[in-house]
Amino acid sequence: MKPLAISLGDPAGIGPEVTARALAEFKPRGGAVLFGEPDSIPKRWRSQMGAFDWRPVPARSWKIGRPSAGSGETAFQSVTRATKAVLSGEARALVTAPLSKEALHLAGHHWPGHTELLAHMAGLKPEEVGMLLVGGGLRVFLITRHCSLKRAQTLIKPPLLDLALKVCVAGLEKSLKLRRPRLALAALNPHAGEAGAFGREEIEVLKPWVRRHSKSRAFSLAGPLPADTVFVQALRGAYDVVFCLYHDQGLIPLKLLAFDSGVNITLGLPFLRTSPDHGTAWDLAGTGKASAASMLESLRLADRHGL
Repeated sequence: MKPLAISLGDPAGIGPEVTARALAEFKPRGGAVLFGEPDSIPKRWRSQMGAFDWRPVPARSWKIGRPSAGSGETAFQSVTRATKAVLSGEARALVTAPLSKEALHLAGHHWPGHTELLAHMAGLKPEEVGMLLVGGGLRVFLITRHCSLKRAQTLIKPPLLDLALKVCVAGLEKSLKLRRPRLALAALNPHAGEAGAFGREEIEVLKPWVRRHSKSRAFSLAGPLPADTVFVQALRGAYDVVFCLYHDQGLIPLKLLAFDSGVNITLGLPFLRTSPDHGTAWDLAGTGKASAASMLESLRLADRHGL
């Protein structure tokens, strides 16, 4: 069995530490290939990392707990080299530790995040991939990602909804072997607009769009449902995935339930990619207090579903 490719993320953040701690607890089938700065692994964990294949990424000057051009460049080189290993067939899935958008930008790499960079490397447009977050008994798919709430409202139109639906359904089957998923569309406005009293997006855009897909045999789609109740219904087993219109609509309930153990899965790529559902946590870097639970779940999911 081929190994997992793991990028250590920003060396100044918690990525190297939580990766080392997770790998000390869980050994992937086929092993792992680590891409990053070996010296970013805390000393107490370095001896255990010798069991894995290393592809060192030399780092320029960086300081623990601080974003910099040096740490951003190392993170960029780590993830791009790890991605190439998966695309070439050397590894069977990709697990990425957190990087910093600020540090990436300081290094001259102007990507909104991992998702868009990975899409580019796979020859895809950003809208051809999607973010599925898993944890705490929930799965949430984001129709819009890293943009302002005002911009998200302007993007919520049938063409984007159709593309997001296609990416989600195909990705669920390819990555998680979940066929004919039960999807629930969260409404944009309170009480799903209350028959137009609190906004007309549900009446004019969302309800007609759901009706258009009501006879599909590839999935079931309900909604738009009030966002203050749809996540409870999903937790109780009524739906497999909540289709969320903007970033925080999906991330708030998921992080409330699985702050330390949520996993981000990029759907639509030609390979499986998982990552912890948290950032570099500058305030925890170097303290030994960061939880490794999310990285551990990311490794387990990649190992279970990676081809």
